[in-house]
Amino acid sequence: MLGLPSSQKVLLAVQAGGLLGVIVKLTLNRLDRVYPYFFLFLIAEALQSILPFAINYGTPLYRVVFLVSQAIILCFFSLIVLELYSNVLRGWTGIANLARRYTMSAIGVAIFISLLLLGMEQTARTFTAGFLVFERSIVSSLVLFVLLITLFLVYYPVPVSKNVVVYFTGYVTYFLCRSAGLLAQNAGVANLTMLNTILLAVWAACVLFWLIFLNRAGENKSVVPGHRWAPQEEARLLQQLQSINASLLRTARK
Repeated sequence: MLGLPSSQKVLLAVQAGGLLGVIVKLTLNRLDRVYPYFFLFLIAEALQSILPFAINYGTPLYRVVFLVSQAIILCFFSLIVLELYSNVLRGWTGIANLARRYTMSAIGVAIFISLLLLGMEQTARTFTAGFLVFERSIVSSLVLFVLLITLFLVYYPVPVSKNVVVYFTGYVTYFLCRSAGLLAQNAGVANLTMLNTILLAVWAACVLFWLIFLNRAGENKSVVPGHRWAPQEEARLLQQLQSINASLLRTARK
């Protein structure tokens, strides 16, 4: 683990232990079948978190293994956003199908643009630098859809399971902080070590949050996270949402 500050080593150890705990808890509560992409994402993150303990940090082998694992995690970022849409919009098939189509289209466009930009690059670029450009493009496209889910849950009084709220809250916190971190790296932030330490601390906190609050009982308990400030508007908003959903379903059948 040469090259890593002591604080990052501790956070990585906490993260690895927490991820293992969440994986075991999801398996015992059979939630791995309810949220399969999230479950596989946690496994990929757990394996990546133990890399510095297994391979010397900063070596060519570490760099290759890290980039491969990061590419796998990047795929799960997209799959998790789709999984979140499916769970948040459960029962709203028309809206869910539309959201899924637009999300997949945006990911496809982001991949195309990032590859196009890399192909047009005139200066020599390392594989690692090229991958970071690619990662930023995908993450940036997904930020919009993560924010749209957030706005939807805040505005519409849609009942969802408590587990979905816990899953969503932890993932959004982690994902938006990671996006901000990539943006800061792109801007050439001076203290990269401090930035990485902060991101590791946020990620460890999200993992512990899932470990504490995700459970089988939360799957059967419904909560309404949005529109608490005007409860008298709930019926109207739900009727509006039902109308939108029905219209989209009619359009899909044509």
